[in-house]
Amino acid sequence: MELRAGPLKRFEAFQWMVKFTPQKEWIERRGILLLLAFFFGFGGGLYLVSAYFNSLWGMFIGWLIIIFGFGGFHLAYLGKPLRAWRAILRPQTSWISRGIIFSIIFIIAAGIQMILSLWAPGGAELVLRIIASVFAFFICIYTGFAMNYVRAIPFWNNPLLPVIIVSAELLGGMAAAVAIGLTIDGSIAVLQVESWVRILLSAYALMVVIYMWCVTYGPKAGKEAVRLLLVGQPSFYIPFWVGLVVVGIIAPLILAWYPFAVGTGAGHARLFVAVGCDVVGGLALRYVMLKGGIYTPLIPMR
Repeated sequence: MELRAGPLKRFEAFQWMVKFTPQKEWIERRGILLLLAFFFGFGGGLYLVSAYFNSLWGMFIGWLIIIFGFGGFHLAYLGKPLRAWRAILRPQTSWISRGIIFSIIFIIAAGIQMILSLWAPGGAELVLRIIASVFAFFICIYTGFAMNYVRAIPFWNNPLLPVIIVSAELLGGMAAAVAIGLTIDGSIAVLQVESWVRILLSAYALMVVIYMWCVTYGPKAGKEAVRLLLVGQPSFYIPFWVGLVVVGIIAPLILAWYPFAVGTGAGHARLFVAVGCDVVGGLALRYVMLKGGIYTPLIPMR
């Protein structure tokens, strides 16, 4: 058995040449850390919404999410923190390097901006708020472009992917802003944010449907990814149907449009449930997109 173990492992290592093989680097083991880093990118969306309403609490919480969630999990994924700074030196070829640069500039600009907003509001604070907002938006678009850049995975090579991801980041930021507005900071107009969520969530649901349909008519590896997500293995279709479709799209759509249709009030309990659904749906979206990353075989099979 020991003599056969070596050739067998070598054969398994090269199976991706002859069959569809899901990528594992960004979804299993240490890849879970990168999944969480992608998820916490919604801190950029929270900062944008909070900056619009001049909510210092919201900006501060979004800033912390980027530091410890987005940036922290990125450093944990890279391993060996004392050497992780080298990742910054390759922005011309690595989207992860660009993401780290975006987060560093945002953290510095937003940190100084929040200090100035407390003790020295004025022109300098406004300039820093604009800079921080620009890089907060860059953080929102980063995940989609980091995935879209991988040409070997057809499921990610769709121009609609960055749009879907940035929509999810903004929805997550709006949901967090609603929670903050209901609890600790009344300067956030919850009803106004809910109206934004109602429109963006409807467009987001439509984009997910169009995305899956477009990928189905693309390369075979993308079609196989869609098949696995719809009717394939439980590790694929349960997160897709339960986490993304039911909890992340259908339930929030009902919660968002029902009071608008019947003319009822805001309803704090309903809003908190909607926020919880958005959190689960946002995490499920990142998981589904990363799980659907399947390499095209180098040697075609009949």
